[in-house]
Amino acid sequence: MSKVRKIIKVLAKKASGLKRVEKIKEMQKGLMALDLVRMQQCLMGAFPRMSKDDIDAVGVVLDRASALYESRR
Repeated sequence: MSKVRKIIKVLAKKASGLKRVEKIKEMQKGLMALDLVRMQQCLMGAFPRMSKDDIDAVGVVLDRASALYESRR
């Protein structure tokens, strides 16, 4: 679970200075980029630093946050 928190922290830092909805969308873009890097590392035969489960867990958190802010509008 600590890796999930670290990933969210890094994504939030990169998306700082935006409104909440825009920040979530930017974090989702960053998560997609991280997933692409992970898949590329797997294809090259290198050991990926992030597991698919961690990336999926972060995706679930971001989806829940997005749904929460969309329901409040």
